[in-house]
Amino acid sequence: ALEDLNISGMMRRCRVKVDEKTGGFLKNGQSRKKGLNRSISDASWGELILNIEYLAAKQGKVVIKVNPKYSSQECRNCGHKDKYNRDGEKFICTECGYHEHADIGAAKTIRFRALNLVRGDSAKPGISA
Repeated sequence: ALEDLNISGMMRRCRVKVDEKTGGFLKNGQSRKKGLNRSISDASWGELILNIEYLAAKQGKVVIKVNPKYSSQECRNCGHKDKYNRDGEKFICTECGYHEHADIGAAKTIRFRALNLVRGDSAKPGISA
C-alpha cells in the first residue's frame, strides 16, 4: 500500500503575495518550501513509486494507492480526527488519550485503509489492525 500523493502539486511554488498599499512583495514561505521541494526531488518519490509498481507487477503482487488525507491526524484506537492530535513526531488523541509515534501510526492507518479496500470493509481502525 502506498499513499496516493500529488507529488507535482507538493512541489509547486507558493503563490505570490503582494502588499496592496506599497505594491511590494510580502513573504510567502517560498524560501522554506524550496528546501522541501529539493528534498522531494532528491529522494525521487515518483521514481520510487514507479520502481515499487514495476517490481510488484514482476512478482505478481498488487500495489494499492490509498488516499492519505488525515492519516496522521486519525486515532487508530477510536477513529477520532483532529489536527491537534498530532504534535510534531508525537500523536496523542484528544478524545481517548491513545499515543504513539505519529509517522508509524500514519503508516499503520494507510495499511489499514488498503486492507479495507481489498476486503471491502468500512470498519474503523483499531490497535490490532
